[in-house]
Amino acid sequence: MYKLAVIDIDGTLIDNKGNISEKTKKTILEVTNTGGIVTICTGRNIRKALPVAKKAGITAPIGCIDGAVLVQPQTGNIIEGLELSKSEIDFILSATEGKELFIEINTGYFYYKFATTEKEYRYDIYNKRTIQGRIRSFLGGIRYIKNWSELKTITAPVYQIVIAGKTNVIEEIKKKIQQGKYSRIDVREHLWERYLFINRKGGNKSSGVERICHYFGITMNETVTMGDDRNDIDMLEKAGLGIAMGNAKEEIQKVADYITASNEENGVALALEKFFLTK
Repeated sequence: MYKLAVIDIDGTLIDNKGNISEKTKKTILEVTNTGGIVTICTGRNIRKALPVAKKAGITAPIGCIDGAVLVQPQTGNIIEGLELSKSEIDFILSATEGKELFIEINTGYFYYKFATTEKEYRYDIYNKRTIQGRIRSFLGGIRYIKNWSELKTITAPVYQIVIAGKTNVIEEIKKKIQQGKYSRIDVREHLWERYLFINRKGGNKSSGVERICHYFGITMNETVTMGDDRNDIDMLEKAGLGIAMGNAKEEIQKVADYITASNEENGVALALEKFFLTK
């Protein structure tokens, strides 16, 4: 019997317009009322994840920034966070100095972004470089940094650094970081092509799910995970039941134990009904 469902947000819990269907909300409530636990684990930061958790009626701790941070959704308080140390941050940034790159620093509530030249902002794929786009970005917690040296002055806890650029430059930076003295740094390059996602070790979704399990005294075998993208693969593989969305790419579906309908067809609700509500 499964006790916990951990769900990705984008391409999974929400549809292509960013909405959660009424059927999904109702089903989450039914699972909760019958003793099950439903929560989310997302690549989004805290600021971007909390409104979704609220709309979904989720009250259990949620995983943000690919599980690097666990947050209580009612209060927004961080329960546990795997933050990079100042020396680790300085080391990572030193590997980028003088290179043509896009850099994003994630503090949980804010994204600090820098590009060497305007053309490197093509890697900032979620933000249009328009006046309206900049206003929406600012209101959404995005801050653009003009000088590379300013990145080292960020004082808030840092949970993830993303670096993007040409393949050969990214490869050079990856090697330098991996060959350094900081053993707690984890570099993931398989999520998006020409991007490095850098966290403390354990800053991935499977570890985030494990920590949620520990919080509730539940085993991974009693847990269902649902997702659609590459950063979901590890949690799909390690859960008792890994469910891929119908809209997920074939490589994601191959590692899953079960494939539900797409995010446009109430795939999450149908999976919850099947594995938590069907007697």
